[in-house]
Amino acid sequence: MTGGQIETLRSSDIEIVAKLHAKCFFDAWAPPMLRQVLSMSGAFGYVARREGYGSVVGFALGRVAADECELLSLGVAPDYRSQGIGAQLLSISMARASAEKARWFFLEVAEDNKAALRLYRNYGLTGVGQRLDYYENADGSRTNAFTMRCALPVMADARGE
Repeated sequence: MTGGQIETLRSSDIEIVAKLHAKCFFDAWAPPMLRQVLSMSGAFGYVARREGYGSVVGFALGRVAADECELLSLGVAPDYRSQGIGAQLLSISMARASAEKARWFFLEVAEDNKAALRLYRNYGLTGVGQRLDYYENADGSRTNAFTMRCALPVMADARGE
């Protein structure tokens, strides 16, 4: 991303992240859900901010439990896609997982989300399963999800903060 920065998600970001989540996903997470997710043991969040404006243009939420990290949600504002923001958010999330001693990184992604699939494959994630009718769409239809994962190197204290 040019002209911006990645930072730890703060409680003051929750409202704007919820609005951005709704622009990215039909089944959006409202502020109470985001607070609940972030209060879970091992949970973390990052935001991408547009330099000079302070506005949030992307987010990543994850959770480390035992030796695994699940990327719970990653989204980028429609006007800011294809600028490397998703890649930066994914990269810092994977680094955080490694720093937390996670050995595996996994996620679910809609099987028709070609851009996300390309990004995740570029970062070494491979398909390990499928969840039928996992995502709900605006028209009431359902979309399958691919479950993807990759092994992580365990890093010495590089939390990305």
